[in-house]
Amino acid sequence: MTSSVHHFHGAGQISNVNSSNDGVMVTQTTTVVLPAEALRSAADTPADGLVHLLQPNARFTGRQRELAALREALTAERPGPGAATVVVHGLGGVGKSTLALQYAQSFRTAYDLVWWIDASSPGGVEEALTGIARRLSPAWAGTARPPELAAWALAWLQHHTGWLLVYDDVEDPALLEPFLGSLTRGHHLVTTRLADDWDTLGAASDGALLALDVLPHEQATELLWSWVAEWDGSDGSRWEAGQLARELGGLPLALEQAGAYLRRTRTTVAGYRRRLGLRPSGAPTRRDPQRTVARVWQVTLAAVAGDDPVAADLLHALAWLDADGCPRDLVSRLAPDELAADDALGVLHAYSMIGYAWRDVRVHRLVQGALRAEALAARPPGGAPRGRREAERAVLAAVHPAGREQERDTAELTRLAGQVRALAATDPGDDSDPAVFTLYAATALLLEAEGQSVRALPLYEAYDAQIRHGFGPDHEFALVAGSALARVHLATGRPEQALGLLEPLLERSLRVHGPGHLTTLNIRSSLADAHQACGRAERAVEEYERAAADSRDALGPDHPRTFSLLSDLAGAHGSLGRADQAIAIYEGLLGREAAVTGDEHLPPGMLRINALRLRNNLAGAYENVGRYRRAVALYQEALAGLEELCGPEHPDTLSCLSNLGYAHESAGDLEPAGRIYRDVLARRAAALGEEHPDTLLSRSNLAYLCLTTGDVGTGLDLCRTVLAQRTGVLGPESPDTLVSLSMLASAHAAAGEPELALPLFEQTLRLRLEVLGPDHPDTLRSRGNLAAVHHRLGDHRRAVLRFEEVLAAQERLLGPESRDTVLSRNNLASACRAAGDLERARSLITTVLEQRTRLLGPDHPDTLGSRATLARVDEASGDLDRAVEGYRAALAGLTGAVGPDHPTAALVADLLAAALRTRDAPGTRP
Repeated sequence: MTSSVHHFHGAGQISNVNSSNDGVMVTQTTTVVLPAEALRSAADTPADGLVHLLQPNARFTGRQRELAALREALTAERPGPGAATVVVHGLGGVGKSTLALQYAQSFRTAYDLVWWIDASSPGGVEEALTGIARRLSPAWAGTARPPELAAWALAWLQHHTGWLLVYDDVEDPALLEPFLGSLTRGHHLVTTRLADDWDTLGAASDGALLALDVLPHEQATELLWSWVAEWDGSDGSRWEAGQLARELGGLPLALEQAGAYLRRTRTTVAGYRRRLGLRPSGAPTRRDPQRTVARVWQVTLAAVAGDDPVAADLLHALAWLDADGCPRDLVSRLAPDELAADDALGVLHAYSMIGYAWRDVRVHRLVQGALRAEALAARPPGGAPRGRREAERAVLAAVHPAGREQERDTAELTRLAGQVRALAATDPGDDSDPAVFTLYAATALLLEAEGQSVRALPLYEAYDAQIRHGFGPDHEFALVAGSALARVHLATGRPEQALGLLEPLLERSLRVHGPGHLTTLNIRSSLADAHQACGRAERAVEEYERAAADSRDALGPDHPRTFSLLSDLAGAHGSLGRADQAIAIYEGLLGREAAVTGDEHLPPGMLRINALRLRNNLAGAYENVGRYRRAVALYQEALAGLEELCGPEHPDTLSCLSNLGYAHESAGDLEPAGRIYRDVLARRAAALGEEHPDTLLSRSNLAYLCLTTGDVGTGLDLCRTVLAQRTGVLGPESPDTLVSLSMLASAHAAAGEPELALPLFEQTLRLRLEVLGPDHPDTLRSRGNLAAVHHRLGDHRRAVLRFEEVLAAQERLLGPESRDTVLSRNNLASACRAAGDLERARSLITTVLEQRTRLLGPDHPDTLGSRATLARVDEASGDLDRAVEGYRAALAGLTGAVGPDHPTAALVADLLAAALRTRDAPGTRP
């Protein structure tokens, strides 16, 4: 088992040691641990026909064939455990949401629970899950936190049948992977504009794809006619309606808005066609829905302005805000007063230009896009597009308390983060009010602090663009903003994008500031991080060495930044398996800590804190070479100092305490490890929030411990929950999310379900190939996981071939003695033994034993595990005396290193007992 160390830069923070990893059958996760009574409640609570849906469209017309197809696909018998899933895809404005809503309303009595989910952005599904828990178990929900509510709802859905979840407007299919993969006892209905990538979902292979086209001519005519017939039922008018339906391309959104205009104004269809200026030769194509909608709303908007000019202005402002809904109180800020806002909303609703979603006002994305395109085309020279400034001022006024414009209401900023994100995503790139792009940065920092890096990314992008536009690319502000954007790309699993930003940033900072300036050093350090995230560990070491040398030359050998960069360098050596080099650097720094010079920017006590951080990182290096007692002593020393200087709830204190728990776990002291993990989890959740990355890391450690101790059933349930959480918080392609996906596969394998593990490992490999590339260490670990599950399935020859491929790549990319390479060589030996190639197995494991003895020492648990593997080869070769001798030596070493109750020691004890029974059985010896 290998540890993964997270390095934080700047002042040189505590390295978080992560107890779970992505080695063969052992990966990482985060989870919420529900009390036993809560789990029982989830299993026992009935839904009793709970329905949570939008208001249906009273003028729904046609689509009977599609409704029948939906019902048939969702209720058909399915081979295997996959979820019943139907994906409705088509153009914007074609009526996907309307069809899904009509299905849910029509068949609501066939389900015990029906729930509508706004899935257009990360976090929407988790928000819906918390709503389910609050409705089904209101008494318990009043005392629970959002992640616990989501976990309870997932447990309920896993225990019950007869439910329907409708995911509306999905923009990234990967966001649904954990839900479709783990919730298999009900029905999933998805609406999306995307036709591709659905067949790659694990459960979608058992589902159906329903392409929704525009309405057939007769149904389109009928829909328009339903708006017109009550005041103009002539045959001529019906013929005109048919012509208008054809000219609008059968697009339901355009038909509905045209019909609303006709009813509101009592205009004849012929007159409307003249105003619209459409003729068959000039009609928009059915594949150009925004053009169709734009032609319709131009006529409608003229009528709206005539009825109520405030309504037209309000609609233009809403075009720049969140399409998922704008709070009613914020809408009031877009009008002169609340009464005017009420009147304006009434007019817009009558013309079908807006809709209501509970307490929010919604504008269809297609209408928003058309309005913004028109506003951008008509913007005055040097001015802002229509409605943009009004939207910005409304959000600023809501966030800044009246009379105290320099202050921000953090609670309001949190509530309106979606509106700020919408402003950032649609930023026209002009000379915005500095208060607006400062708001982008403040919201991004708020979201990032909550662990919502995916949601923070577009805010950082807009902020970076505005800073470069306003100050120039070489300004210090631009260098810092670009570096912050790169950091978020790294946090969200986009290291190549981070590299693309950091390399030119470094060039500019070198030109402006020189190599020893703190800004340059920070950018180079981030560049090293990016190389390491891309799997180029050697290049990362080179950049850290260069940064440390530049800092030493410019700031002095005893400056705190020089120390922190050398500490980062040691961590990079450790990640390459060069424990001796890492320990030498750390010990050298400890020997010089008394000489560290001060810095006027460092608060009092920071030098002492940095020294304690250094002890923490040195402890991790000792841990990697199996010197657990020395590691525990150093962690305890650092922990005592951090608690005194920083307090028990400080992030550094909690990281050090967590690392102490991992050292206990590595040493086989599982009871104190579990106690520490639970303590750290509770403290981090209270201090940082449930979805902060450090809190997720603590849950990951606790989940891994559950699997280590054999509580596989609990571990499997927890893995499903955490995968859903990380997908929502970090995005489907984040490295942590992919590790969680691999962890779920590992849990299935540990539960004796390799046939379920195989497709999940294949999915993880596919995503890592797309995101990280074929040569990244994580991608190679995924290939190793696939080989291991083939081994468990009994396909030993295929396992051998796959392990050979992985080993060859790791030898080429990481070197013959990296920890991953040695592990793959060990696993290949096991596969060769199972395949009957005992001579090759002996040669491989003998090499591994020699390498581990030399690199880690003879008493390291990995070395002793290799000794046991060699004994298994001896046993398979019929040399039972030698096998027993090998098992006894390995067991004695493991008992001394990690204790007799450690899972590895217990396994070797079982192997020894079996070998003794075989050797001593009557008739075994000649």
